[in-house]
Amino acid sequence: MKVGFFRKIPVAIASLVASSTAFAAMDMDSRVSQLEDQMQQVRTETAMGTYGAQTATARPDVDGRGWFLSFDVLYWHAKVGGTEFAYSDNSPAATLPIKGRTKDVDFDWDWGFRVGAGYNFAHDGWDAYLHYTWFDSGGSDSTSAGLNSSVVPIRGSSQIVATADNSGDQFLFCNSAKSQYDFDYQALDLELGRAYFISGKLSFRPHWGLKTAWMDQEQITRYTGGNPVEGDGFETLGLGVSTVHIKDDCDFWGLGPRVGVESKWHLGYGFSIFGNVSGALLFGHFDVNHKERWTATGDNRINLSANRHAFSPTAQLQLGLRYDKYLHDNRQHFGIGLGFESQYWWRQNQMLKIDDAAVLKYERYSDDVSMHGLTIDIRFDF
Repeated sequence: MKVGFFRKIPVAIASLVASSTAFAAMDMDSRVSQLEDQMQQVRTETAMGTYGAQTATARPDVDGRGWFLSFDVLYWHAKVGGTEFAYSDNSPAATLPIKGRTKDVDFDWDWGFRVGAGYNFAHDGWDAYLHYTWFDSGGSDSTSAGLNSSVVPIRGSSQIVATADNSGDQFLFCNSAKSQYDFDYQALDLELGRAYFISGKLSFRPHWGLKTAWMDQEQITRYTGGNPVEGDGFETLGLGVSTVHIKDDCDFWGLGPRVGVESKWHLGYGFSIFGNVSGALLFGHFDVNHKERWTATGDNRINLSANRHAFSPTAQLQLGLRYDKYLHDNRQHFGIGLGFESQYWWRQNQMLKIDDAAVLKYERYSDDVSMHGLTIDIRFDF
């Protein structure tokens, strides 16, 4: 019996070795299959027929219909170049030596909003996003002459007070000046982009599309007061009880391409730091008008139009902190962010600047416009 037992030992060892080899082969096949699945996730075929690494999507991935909505609250401050309307002078009749300070319009901090809607495509993680921005602001300022001083007007023509006898009278100073500025901005942006990770904690979303914008600007200035001063055969006129009214308008509409990139630095627990930059080049129409009138006589009026087509470049910058969270078993996504936003528009103020040489001449201000402030953005995916 012992001999039979020892004969069975080699058979058992052989069976154990065969079973281990079979299990090892099965485990190897499983690992190869898993590896193939993982390679399919990170490998992609390009449009040129080559193969390379695939970047993982960074957009909110919810078990929904692919739509998302956004709503932003804006608290911005506008700044427009070329709003100067007067300066003070330490002489009662605007004569040398001149020492004073220029007055321009300082805008208020005002509220605005941005609302948008988008769709996440199944194709390669692309998304489309359309959003509308509205911001309306304004400001006013005034200045008055003190004792033995005067206010020198900057806007308008000194010839507005010319009399019928062509005596060469000129409007060069007054006692007070006030200017009011109204600013209205609207924009519609269409984007096609793709959000993807370039590392475990950093994601980008490059995008391109179209931008159309409307920007309406109006400045109304009034000069009053001042006693006439006799000169060599003419009067350097103050206005007395009369007033000089000046109204400048510059309305713009344009359309052009827009490109940009968004970045998110993921900190963990749903928090991230974002930094976005974009730019656009719009070609549009400037509707420019300049009006003046002197209340002392109805004939003393100036009405000039200077419409033109031109390019207007613009740039946008955003930087802030946001929080994202999935809801209802990943069926919805909610995100909220708070950041600083700035927009800069080149050569948007195309109002007319009057130059009194031998005859009435004008040139354009061609000054820039900027908006900056806080933006609270909210996004909901479903």
